[in-house]
Amino acid sequence: MKAIVIALFGLAGWRKVTAFMDLVLALDEAPHLKRHRTTALMARLRLVAASFALPTLLWIGFDMLALEPGSWMVLAAARLGAVACFLLLLMLLRAEWSRPVGLVMLAVTLALPLGIYVVAELQLGEQTLTGMAAVDRNLYHALPYIVLAGLSVFPLLIFESLLLALPVVLVAVIGPALSGQTDAVSMASTLWILLLVLGVYLLSGMIQLHYMTALLGRASYDPLTGVFTRSSGMESIEFHFRVASESGKPLALAFFDIDNFKSINDRYGHDEGDRVLKMAAQAIGNLVRRGDPVVRWGGEEFLVLFPDASAEGVEIALKRLFPDWLGLRPDGLPLTASVGVAERMADDLSDWPALVELADQRMYAAKTTGKARCILPGNKLLS
Repeated sequence: MKAIVIALFGLAGWRKVTAFMDLVLALDEAPHLKRHRTTALMARLRLVAASFALPTLLWIGFDMLALEPGSWMVLAAARLGAVACFLLLLMLLRAEWSRPVGLVMLAVTLALPLGIYVVAELQLGEQTLTGMAAVDRNLYHALPYIVLAGLSVFPLLIFESLLLALPVVLVAVIGPALSGQTDAVSMASTLWILLLVLGVYLLSGMIQLHYMTALLGRASYDPLTGVFTRSSGMESIEFHFRVASESGKPLALAFFDIDNFKSINDRYGHDEGDRVLKMAAQAIGNLVRRGDPVVRWGGEEFLVLFPDASAEGVEIALKRLFPDWLGLRPDGLPLTASVGVAERMADDLSDWPALVELADQRMYAAKTTGKARCILPGNKLLS
């Protein structure tokens, strides 16, 4: 598939295909982007639930003025039940919920106004209504469109969007049939309008998600080296430390400091220093697994996080540093680094700042005892 696309449209075409597939399924989504999308989902879910609750309650007054007691009381009961569910959802929502749980809660939130729509169809569909009552029924007919509009505020993948939106379209089309209204022309018209709204909603979601991805990419990655910035790296370390603590798994961190980097800037200039930093970041990235975050901590300092890796596992990876290290300096000598490693379980650490601090201390010890070496937990030396 990749070869065919590149042959027909070039590498740029393949990148566009992969970018589109990221909007559809995000099979290779970066963990930090997934966390941000989940955080946005929870925050907006709380906002939508609160926004739906108040109009749902106030609409009871309009029903009382427009409808007969037998109809408005049934609808009022449905509305009060929906409001109670909205309030319960607001009480239960937690920022730390996983994305699948958040999507289920979103589906429940959207199902509540759809349930009111179905009750309204059963109560009002066969009645001949005029005046305010007819206006009220037409407003109920608009509920599926309001639900689709509510979906557009969430940064969802296309797959997720369709999974949530298609049941809304289905309920809106078959809803009138519940009350015996089976006019094929009306159903076809409703379906056509809903599909148009669905198309606009999907386009809105794609634009929103693409913008979020681009914005996070600019904010999360160091423009020079292409690895995580310090702020996004801290977020990643905190997340992985919490996951490792909850699951009882190891988590290792390696602190790199390039040796004698200042002399490169002083002798060859900052452009050459930037080239060396990019080369070092690439070399460090080649040492580790694809999912191991690499962070530019500051200046010539880099951190590498090793989720689910013991000190022994990190030792195996770091042995690949020797003898080539991180490439060649401008003078042709090896570009070496002083490295300190800490591991959550081996060092009995209770929080992520202590993990970074201990790795930093070992890096400093490596630098002050000769450079071009690595100190592991237990003060084991690699050089």
